[in-house]
Amino acid sequence: MTRKKTAVIGDPIDHSLSPKIHNHWIESEKIDAGPYQKINVKKENFIGDVDRLVEEGYHGLNVTVPLKEDAYKYCTNTSDVARALKAVNTLIVNKDGVYGDNTDPIGFEKSIENRGLNSKPCLVLGAGGSARAVVYALTHMKCEIGIYNRTRENAESLCSDLGVGAKILTETTLREFVRSSQLVVNTTSLGQQEGEDNNLIDFDSLNSSAHVYDLIYNPSKTTFLRHAEKNGCTVQNGLEMLIHQAAQSFNLWHNTMPEIDKDLMSVLGVN
Repeated sequence: MTRKKTAVIGDPIDHSLSPKIHNHWIESEKIDAGPYQKINVKKENFIGDVDRLVEEGYHGLNVTVPLKEDAYKYCTNTSDVARALKAVNTLIVNKDGVYGDNTDPIGFEKSIENRGLNSKPCLVLGAGGSARAVVYALTHMKCEIGIYNRTRENAESLCSDLGVGAKILTETTLREFVRSSQLVVNTTSLGQQEGEDNNLIDFDSLNSSAHVYDLIYNPSKTTFLRHAEKNGCTVQNGLEMLIHQAAQSFNLWHNTMPEIDKDLMSVLGVN
């Protein structure tokens, strides 16, 4: 019997931490599977490259930017979450074809489940694919959601596609919403480049009891999170979301929910 083959695909892919996470679990959970790989797949070659990987016997693929929408279109069948988001981050190859799921929303929700944020006012910055996953999760948590995006039409499309009644904020109403927010989530790429400042909100208006979350995890503490800390807020980067969405994918492929423990954090270089 051939050992299960799994990998993450994307472009770029060199920076991905997914192999460290999955290979740790394959070993610690004693899964009969080959090493989890990272494979560069360019958007224009998506169908041909994934067809080849399926032929080579890959059982499961994680999908990262910019391929999640392509993966959705590629699937034979998808989960309700993937259909709502029109994006897939986990592919499962079975006898009926390729099944697509999206573990990003549950990954985000699990990463903040102990912070008492259900039904609270939550501000989402950005309206791209990551924002869709976050808004989907916050809707499930019954939060009052405000979305600020520099291109308003994208925020309107997000709400329309997901069927959510979030407030779409202008620069003026953003200031008001910041004051009441108990959670602020940056889903934009602002702050990923060294020396790049994310000044989308006025931290002086933010309550110090708020929790500030930046989906960026490299660097581990962006200027956005540093501003929040100076304001007295608790802060969090995107690493826990990455780990929790990976755990859900791992379970879909191997029917085992892996341990998220200090050994894994040590592998990732987190104390």
